[in-house]
Order: sequence, then C-alpha cells, then structure tokens
Amino acid sequence: MSGLIDPKLAGSVLMFGFRGGTLNDPETRTDIAELKKLHPRGVILFDHDIAGNHPRNIHNPKQLKKLIADIRHELGEDLIIGIDQEGGAVARLREDNGFLPSVSAEGFASMLEMDQVQYSDKQARQLRELGIDLNFAPCVDLAIDPSSPIIAGRGRSFGVDVQEAARCAGVVIGAHERQGVRCCIKHFPGHGSALLDSHMGVTDITRVHQPEELEVFKALIEQYQDRIAVMSGHLVNTAIDPDLPASLSPAHTTGVLRDRLGFDGVVVTDSLDMRAIRDRLGEGQASVLSIEAGADLLVDGLNSPGYREPGGATRITQGLRQHGNEEEIIAASHRLDRFFLPIQSV
Repeated sequence: MSGLIDPKLAGSVLMFGFRGGTLNDPETRTDIAELKKLHPRGVILFDHDIAGNHPRNIHNPKQLKKLIADIRHELGEDLIIGIDQEGGAVARLREDNGFLPSVSAEGFASMLEMDQVQYSDKQARQLRELGIDLNFAPCVDLAIDPSSPIIAGRGRSFGVDVQEAARCAGVVIGAHERQGVRCCIKHFPGHGSALLDSHMGVTDITRVHQPEELEVFKALIEQYQDRIAVMSGHLVNTAIDPDLPASLSPAHTTGVLRDRLGFDGVVVTDSLDMRAIRDRLGEGQASVLSIEAGADLLVDGLNSPGYREPGGATRITQGLRQHGNEEEIIAASHRLDRFFLPIQSV
C-alpha cells in the first residue's frame, strides 16, 4: 500500500449511497461492511431503489430514525447524513410514508412569505429530528425553459426572476440554519435552460445558458458564503470548457464559481453515477477529476438507472487514493470540517 493516500483522508471527502432500510437486510449489511473499510464522510439517503424498482432506505419516520442511528453507530457518530428533500417531485420524505406533506419550489414561490417561513421551519425541523445534517436543497435553477423535463417541467424552480428566486431560497436556507441543518444550493452553473437530463446523458447548455442563471448563485453566495454549499452539475458549456462538465472542470468550478463569483465554501458534486459521467468515465477517474476541479465533497448515490457492478464505492476510493492530489484532498477535507461545525444562532 506504499505511496497510496491514507484511506481515512480519501474517505473524508466522499459520500455514498447504500441499499436497504435496516441492518437486518443482507444488502444493507453488505454495503455497510464495505463502507466501514472506506471511512466515508457521509451517506446519502433515498426512498427508492431505481435499479431494483423497490423501496430503499426510507420507509417511515420511526424506521428511518432508527436506521440513521444504527448507521452512525456502525460508521461513526460524526457521519454526515445527506438527503434530497426539495419538496414536490423531489422529496425523499413523502407524505404517503408518514412524513410531512411538501410542496414544489413552484408551489412554494406562490405562497405568502409568512406561510413560506412557517412551512420551511416545519420541514427543516423534521430533518433535524430524524438526524439529517445536509439537505441538497434548495434547487435554485431558474425556469428559463418551461418545457425543461428535469427542472420547470417538474416544478423544481422558484421562477425566472433572479431576486425572487434568491429570496425564496433564502427563506429555506434560514429555516435550515435555525434547525442546525446545512443546505446545498444546486445545480451550478444552472440547469433551468437545458432540455436534457444529466441523469440520462451528457447535457450541453452552451447555446441555451443565460447570464441570469449565474446571477442567482452570485446573489446567494454574497449573502451566505460559507454557510451554504454549492452543488456543481454535470452540465457542459463549451464556451467555458470544451470537454468537461462543470462538476469535473477546473474552468467552471475554480475559474467561474470560486474566482469569478468569489465562493470559498464547500463545493459538492452531483452524483457521479449519473449517465452524463458514467457513460464516458470510470468511477475512479471521475473522483480524481472532481477533486482537481476544486470540489470538496464527492457524492455517488450508487443508485443510477441501469445495471451497475457492485463495488463502486471501493473503486471510487481506490481511484482517489492512487491518483488523487494529497494537498487538494487535505484542503477539501478542511473546508468540510469548517462547514460542518455546529451552526451558531443567526
């Protein structure tokens, strides 16, 4: 193992999905046994297993709270628990499983501000009571194209106005802060003008991306800076980088997000198992490119459409250990340490 990056250091910038909803499930035990060897910073929860078309981690509130406690017991009490709980079409905690009812970003934007605050407080409190630390929300993609199949078409946008989208996002972020839960805004540099879905393949936004899509990120960065994370999308803009998507691109992540927009906080990748990445790169190579681009937390939900070979978490970790830049990983890990310090009252 000489010459390899320390496994705990490599794991400190990784977040993985896992199968099953209880440690009594053989699949859950298998996946957690693998993760115990890899020392990941966190895990991401899903309600549904895409490949198997059956429930995954989230069945009901009592079960989920016990699962989170059990996983922390196995992987460490400082394990970060992440989830995509935007509301509406993207809600892992669903009302029909006994969780609070939720609304889409589109529906949220139509509410009175006092109702938005009350609603957001309840949603954030639910996350905290379950033991969840990080919400991959709010989605701040603008509804540039109303026919977008993944953003406006699913009600995931607060609208087209930059100031209103930033205001709505601020209400959500503030509620999470009051409950001690971190938010991650997404999908940089903006997915709302795209007609393709990066879950299913390369999404090129070169001809359609609009300047205001960056403005909403800029507004929120100026207001919250190191109190939010930013998720980079698997979105190609050849005017910025002729080859790599934003999630793997130094020109996007460092050049635009960090240098131009002035963001010095945590950058999170969208899931590296999406076909926009998986169809062209190996898992290990994708993890190395993400760190080189300037990302801090590399996410692989291990829950992509289509067949997937087992052992993906190990391949990602080994790729990072063998080919990652140790100084870059240390810097990313330190940014994550600072980000996940207990939130002070704001």
